[in-house]
Amino acid sequence: MDMLDGLYILDENQQPIAPTTLEQWSKWRKDDNNLQVDLSIFSWGKVSTIFLGKDYSNFPNQEPQLFETMVFGGEHNGQFRRYSTWEQAVQGHKEVCMLVKAIGEKES
Repeated sequence: MDMLDGLYILDENQQPIAPTTLEQWSKWRKDDNNLQVDLSIFSWGKVSTIFLGKDYSNFPNQEPQLFETMVFGGEHNGQFRRYSTWEQAVQGHKEVCMLVKAIGEKES
């Protein structure tokens, strides 16, 4: 197994590609601007969607799970969703924000 297996960076079109070296991957990941897809702040916490840079899929033949939306604070604290593409991550972030807004409105 190659050390680079399961590692990714994003190209200029937000498409996941394999890095050519571990140094390239590490250097690319150090820039937070490369990782953040979206961030929404609420009075009770936040919803953050990032590019993970590593495949977190759990099953063989599953598409790589490279992006994650996580809730920090509130009733859904710690809940997360993972995605394979930038587009799915952007849409998933919007859906999670709509969900937590709706729950927040019910609690008021």
